[in-house]
Amino acid sequence: MADLLIDNVCLPDGAMGQVLIQDGRIAAVGPGLSVPAGVPRLDGHGWDALPGCIDMHVHFRTPGGEHKETLLTGAAAAVKGGTTTCGDMPNTTPRTTTMAALEQKIALAEGAACDLFFNFGAEPDNLEQVRAAARHPRVKALKIYMGPSTGQGGLAPEAVRKQFRLAAELDLPIMVHAEDIAMIDAAAAHHPHDARHHTDLRPPAAEVEAVRQALALAAEYPVRLCISHTTNAGVIRLAEDSGVRERIFIEVAPHHLVLSTEDIDPPQDNRFRVNPPIRDAAMREALWAELNGGIDGLGSDHAPHTLAEKHAPYDDAPSGIPGVEYMLPLAYHWYRDGVISRERLIALSAGRAAAFFGLNKGALTPGRDGDVVLVDPVATWHIGQGDDVVASKCGWTPYEGRAMRGRPMVTIVGGRLVYQHPHA
Repeated sequence: MADLLIDNVCLPDGAMGQVLIQDGRIAAVGPGLSVPAGVPRLDGHGWDALPGCIDMHVHFRTPGGEHKETLLTGAAAAVKGGTTTCGDMPNTTPRTTTMAALEQKIALAEGAACDLFFNFGAEPDNLEQVRAAARHPRVKALKIYMGPSTGQGGLAPEAVRKQFRLAAELDLPIMVHAEDIAMIDAAAAHHPHDARHHTDLRPPAAEVEAVRQALALAAEYPVRLCISHTTNAGVIRLAEDSGVRERIFIEVAPHHLVLSTEDIDPPQDNRFRVNPPIRDAAMREALWAELNGGIDGLGSDHAPHTLAEKHAPYDDAPSGIPGVEYMLPLAYHWYRDGVISRERLIALSAGRAAAFFGLNKGALTPGRDGDVVLVDPVATWHIGQGDDVVASKCGWTPYEGRAMRGRPMVTIVGGRLVYQHPHA
């Protein structure tokens, strides 16, 4: 493992100092550290040193969708944006619902720039596979699709119950895609099938109903439950009233915080089709109001597709948008704008996820993994323009043109320098 001294940086507490990494883990943090001879030094230029961002919700498309992303290209995009840890989702081809499929993915991830974990997929008949996967150190959660999404159908209620019961026995966190199948099917018969009506075809009520079901199961079985890509502040109220809030992790994707249906131009642009959908401005503002309270952490739900696929007719176009490389930059921009504190930035981007998923990451304290991102707090830039080239293999971003304050310049994973901006 790598040794490194990061010199002349602004630490999370606001003081100037150093970060010493030995054998891939943080050994000491502070000013005037005693450093063994021969340890390489990296000048931090007075930039902010933060724990590497943790994104436990990505779709890197390997195997089966390598034309739009791979585990290696997705990891490269992640570290460009200061994300050092990713949790890949199981809806690939084949799905990651067997140990054989898991081992295949792990082999294909060899050489990835960031740390990769894998969220194992729930199927009606794979309980023994889940039992085996729970013992694997690269598996950090069980993903249950309560509603259909790209490459994945929704699980029937009795199958969901069996998986909750087993996950509680195994102490394996559950991540749910919470959309009620019956309500989606009913909406499909009453609304036009186009991007303009995507939020009607997958209505907010379908998300709320699925969350009710998941919370009831979490109250019955003592599991840790991550409610993925929440779009509705009402979901947070449900969690707070559930009696098990301490075991619930409310994850929100940046696109649900910064985009609304009113922003989509033209209104039938499939690039913004995502499950669950982008909501209207009122719902976005209600969710935004929870950034300093009810939201536990961010997950990009990075789900890349080519523009050719997105330009297909609505019923043929896949859902999902890319976002892994811009999650931390967006959150840091909110910090620079005074919307969130530095402490809250770290909690949303790394600290809470590390605690929930049991990762030795998320803080610049001795003993934690040596994952660090250095951010230039005064840099200004525009996403996808000028010297910012989209790193995701799909080659586009829904955030193109957005003005940003603060820029990730250096990313370190386990003491290894894995990304350095050309101007660093």
